[in-house]
Amino acid sequence: MQQQQRHLAAILFTDIVGSTSMMQKDEQVAMSVNKHYNTILKQSVSLHNGEVLNDFGDGSLCCFPSTTEALRCAIEMQQQFQQEPKVPLRIGLHVGEIFFDDKKVFGDGVNVASRIQSLGIANSILFSSEICSKIKNQPEFKICSVGKFHFKDVDEPMEVFALTNNGLTVPRPEEISGKLKDTDTKSIKRKWFVAAVITILLVTAFIIYKSFQHNTGFTGGEKTIAVLPFENIGTDKYTQGAQITIKSSNNEKNVHAD
Repeated sequence: MQQQQRHLAAILFTDIVGSTSMMQKDEQVAMSVNKHYNTILKQSVSLHNGEVLNDFGDGSLCCFPSTTEALRCAIEMQQQFQQEPKVPLRIGLHVGEIFFDDKKVFGDGVNVASRIQSLGIANSILFSSEICSKIKNQPEFKICSVGKFHFKDVDEPMEVFALTNNGLTVPRPEEISGKLKDTDTKSIKRKWFVAAVITILLVTAFIIYKSFQHNTGFTGGEKTIAVLPFENIGTDKYTQGAQITIKSSNNEKNVHAD
């Protein structure tokens, strides 16, 4: 049995978001987008010393000898894909060993990179903590964490990061889905549902408060009664009275009470 040739590589996965739907709506547009994608992909990967290992039509598997070159390639591609015809591409990266068998590439790192890519949205670049540790001190890369995730067929949860360089998109929590274990998918949906319920309750409470405040305000049209004390000028020192003024928006009446 021939010994497998293994080597460490920065693995880059790409995928055109909504390619099937795009093809169903307009084949000519879809073909134009796909042609533009393949042209830019081959040029950028070659320029950054990478290699396209597998071409899936609406996505690809590439490898690079350097994480820095892989990320530079990813950024360059996303910048060009914002020009017409725009390509809604998501990219995922990871570092790991790869090996070939019958001209097909394999390795645990390949599976992880594929799962990280699945969390992305159009114009996003996501990557693993292994990639992050190698480029965190390089100021050209702006980084943020998007959370820890339990991927299918991966034992331990993995933290995923995103590039936040100018022009790139970072997926919001409610936008994240992909090759996750069912428990992780349900957890994300549950957190989003709780946040939405809290927001609705706060907005409802604010509306009720403003409505109550408005209804209890004085408009000037209500009838009022003013009770004014006056000095007794009669002969009976025990006689006291009060002058009551009844006001309304239309008239005013004085009533003497004994």
